[in-house]
Amino acid sequence: MKNDYTKDNYAEGMKQKVGMRLRELRQEQHLKQEELAQRAQCHPTYIAKIESGERIPSLDVLKRLADALEVPATSIIGVIDEIEGVPSKSRLIDEVTLLLYDCSPQRIYLVRDFIRLIKHYFPEKTQS
Repeated sequence: MKNDYTKDNYAEGMKQKVGMRLRELRQEQHLKQEELAQRAQCHPTYIAKIESGERIPSLDVLKRLADALEVPATSIIGVIDEIEGVPSKSRLIDEVTLLLYDCSPQRIYLVRDFIRLIKHYFPEKTQS
């Protein structure tokens, strides 16, 4: 069977899942879209578009939404499951990127250097 994966399919899947998760978190706290928008300093229409899967929030908006809901940003995107044909490596890289988003440059250098050490001392076996 041919794999129908494209970047567009993946992006659409992400939009839908992020939107569903945001709605779920908002409703758990008994908030209206307008209330969440006010807390996150966004327009209510933008919240509606995220929840409907029309838009995906930028990292800045994602952080403001997470702060407004008092949850980690990863809990908003954490339910993004693999779409058939998308390697889990992409998802992990996205998660690491989000974790590093609000880190200082010094901390990012530390993480980078730590990864280099791991790669050097624990090289992956190559498949022939």
